[in-house]
Amino acid sequence: MQRPISSPIETVIEAFARGEAVILLDHPEREGEADMILAAQCATGAGVNALATIARGLITVGVAAQRLADLGIPMIEPANCRENYPHFAEPVDYTIGTTTGASAFDIATTARALTDADARPEDFARPGHLLPLAENEAGLAGRAGHTEGAVALARLAGLYPASLICEVLAPDGRMASGETLRRVIEENNLLVTTVQYVADAVRATLQA
Repeated sequence: MQRPISSPIETVIEAFARGEAVILLDHPEREGEADMILAAQCATGAGVNALATIARGLITVGVAAQRLADLGIPMIEPANCRENYPHFAEPVDYTIGTTTGASAFDIATTARALTDADARPEDFARPGHLLPLAENEAGLAGRAGHTEGAVALARLAGLYPASLICEVLAPDGRMASGETLRRVIEENNLLVTTVQYVADAVRATLQA
């Protein structure tokens, strides 16, 4: 099954730096899934609402494990997980300038707060409505997943290394693929890249 055509990685990085959402594909032999991602630093209510209405999957936020530790956000102990499982932390709500924490605007506020150097552990309620995912400590070298690719893309864009992530679902609720995924991408004018292209860009940056 043919995959959507990727955009030049430089174009994707520039769009991501401007606060635009993009599609991130992983390896077809891994999960073979597409996620819609948005830089946490650039999160807005409209942007989060777009993730919810276009991608329609679970909204999470990928962030460095050390950042979660600094904010006192504990990891969730895994049990009966498959290989390459994502490392979830306790869901949080930022308590300043929000209401219940459930709206797209509150989720955007929480995501931005995770990138704010002035945010303190006591500013986050647990449990909340936004699930953090801890980036592997070795980044893409340690785990070539959507979490690591999304966080790495934020770094490449010169932004705080944290990204909102949402799986792209088909109208029937299954994971979107093939022509269904292509239609979502084309109808919403989304740029596309892959975890591998992000990893290649990271290596090129380190070698420069």
